[in-house]
Amino acid sequence: MKNNEAEFYSLHLRLVKDPPGDTASHRFELIALPEGPGEPRRAHFEHWEPLSDRLSAVASSTAFHLKAIHRTMHAGLTASLIDRVTGERQIFSVHQLKDLGLAG
Repeated sequence: MKNNEAEFYSLHLRLVKDPPGDTASHRFELIALPEGPGEPRRAHFEHWEPLSDRLSAVASSTAFHLKAIHRTMHAGLTASLIDRVTGERQIFSVHQLKDLGLAG
């Protein structure tokens, strides 16, 4: 890891609509925002299921939590992954980002 990269990130999801004429109507964008200096990391998923499976494994998200995230995105809002107990943003390490396809 480079010196100017953050070690911890918060995760946010949003629905990205494709331009007219593309085969898919929308994609899911997973954004890791650094908790400190560094650049955001992004990954795109064509389907919700693979992304929700990864989130379940890494973030211990429940089916109810994932459904709330999915509905939030379809309402046109950005969804943040939060700790279900405290309501605070969940923070993820670079190692966890690798499991989500956000780090090499």
